[in-house]
Amino acid sequence: AAALLHGLAAVRAVPPPEACDGVTPEGLVQKMLGSGLPVELGEAASVLRSCAQLGQPAAATALLDACTVEHAEAVAFADPQTIAVLLWSLLALRQHSHALLLKALDAARVTAFRLPAQLCLVAEAALMLQLELPDAPPLPAEMVRTAGQLWAKSHFLAAEAAHGTAQAPGATLREVSGALDALGLRHGVQVHAAMYVLDLVLPPEVTGGAPVAILLHTDADMLQGAAKPSSDLVGGMQVKIRLVQSQGWVVISVLEHEWAALSSDAAKVHGIREQLLPHVGRDKAAGGGQAGGGQAGGMP
Repeated sequence: AAALLHGLAAVRAVPPPEACDGVTPEGLVQKMLGSGLPVELGEAASVLRSCAQLGQPAAATALLDACTVEHAEAVAFADPQTIAVLLWSLLALRQHSHALLLKALDAARVTAFRLPAQLCLVAEAALMLQLELPDAPPLPAEMVRTAGQLWAKSHFLAAEAAHGTAQAPGATLREVSGALDALGLRHGVQVHAAMYVLDLVLPPEVTGGAPVAILLHTDADMLQGAAKPSSDLVGGMQVKIRLVQSQGWVVISVLEHEWAALSSDAAKVHGIREQLLPHVGRDKAAGGGQAGGGQAGGMP
């Protein structure tokens, strides 16, 4: 059951319940718990991460409700990978009051995380702590600094692979930037802000209010067979959006397959304009110089 759940997460699949006779994230967790076999802490952490990635809080809650005192005590002796995965998963799922989170925090503060994947999880966990659980004791500053540097580098590489760079943009990045140019909206391309790489950015002097981040989503960011449109994005991307929003940004998502389906340049300009109108007034004009994308201007 655990292997099937990890498989669903690997292919980003959330099949509807009627299609697969219980092979859903929540059904698989129930099968694990009903097997009579013990669920080790490392396996529990991995399952929680899969639930978070699939946007399945109910499945995660079912597993957490079954965790015992033994699980909490085992955290202090867990390996760095288990601690990093557990900490990130609990924070991503916003399980702020669960006893395992306090144990994971205590363990993380004295753990030497060395692998890049672990450090990236720790960096995002530190940001979740800062923004969503500010009263909790923070992770050690040097740990956060080291993890943050590696995390920033990994984000730049991932953004470049998915959408290109400001100097050599991919097709969707180039077209959305061109649509913003057509609207006379000054913008930045592939900007590091709010602790993430944001594909396109409209600053406050352009919007007349909060800064706007436009995120481009490839199929790799999307769940397959999601039951609800609100759960279309994988959990990691949902975490990114909510953390950027919590820093005062407006986030607009552009799905690459929907963008590609727009039949003309005019349709694409109209499409991005409609998404921006609630956030960029018709009479707002940009101030300052070139931000790396289009020309200065306001929403027509």
